[in-house]
Amino acid sequence: MTPLVRSVLVAQLALGYTAVSAHDLHGRATYLGNEGVLVVRGDTKVLFDAFYSNSYEGYYMLVPESISAAMLAGDPPYDGIDAIFVSHVHGDHFTAEPAVAYLRAHPEVPLYGSAQTRAAIVEAVGADDPVLQRVVTVDIGPQDSPRQFELHGLIIDVVAIPHAGNRPEIQNLAWRVTLDGQTTVTHFGDAATVASDFERHADHFAARHSQAAFPPHWFFEDEQGRAIMDRYFNADQIIGIHVPAAAAGHGDALRARLGGDLFTDPGEARELDKAAPDGAR
Repeated sequence: MTPLVRSVLVAQLALGYTAVSAHDLHGRATYLGNEGVLVVRGDTKVLFDAFYSNSYEGYYMLVPESISAAMLAGDPPYDGIDAIFVSHVHGDHFTAEPAVAYLRAHPEVPLYGSAQTRAAIVEAVGADDPVLQRVVTVDIGPQDSPRQFELHGLIIDVVAIPHAGNRPEIQNLAWRVTLDGQTTVTHFGDAATVASDFERHADHFAARHSQAAFPPHWFFEDEQGRAIMDRYFNADQIIGIHVPAAAAGHGDALRARLGGDLFTDPGEARELDKAAPDGAR
């Protein structure tokens, strides 16, 4: 991508978000790549799984350079971020170096993650680095009760849901975040499609309705995953993430094949708090 094309893309995103901020206080979710999502409600903004550098030999999509640069610079729509959330430490979700670079450039922004996320940052910068003062650590397992935090117009709830593929050594956190008391979204990281993992937290999921839920694409691909979405997600819209990079440019075909809504191309967005788009769950 040439510098001119990058500049045009960032300018288009900024103009689009200026219009949304000025005229529409509904929530909005924008896809960054893999499981990276920006969620905005008015002036309140959060990032999920936005800083990572491993595509696993191109199988998963990296955040485009233009978007990464805009986030680091704080260019619209990535200005005024209130918090960063990390689901788990796999390299297609989190890499310490770009996350630390962002935290240094934006000293007012906290990062929420697991004990493993904190350990990865410590390994990168050392245990005494001041940036760690803004790393909020949630050290919980699947059997533990939910944790809750409140921060500058955010209500943050989190539970641990085991990672898909029988990876019990990985702390996978499902973040539910309410922006300005109006728009609630839930990001499930790489949760497995095991009903008992959700049943133990059924009261948690029932306690607050989400305008959007972001599960990995495999929830759409088996009967158990669909049953979990129907029974536990408690969301108006379900938008799949973590699709292979090969799906970019073929979103309509993938959505038709799986019978639901999924993000496939960085920069695409969904308005929240309104009727779901055709084909969405």
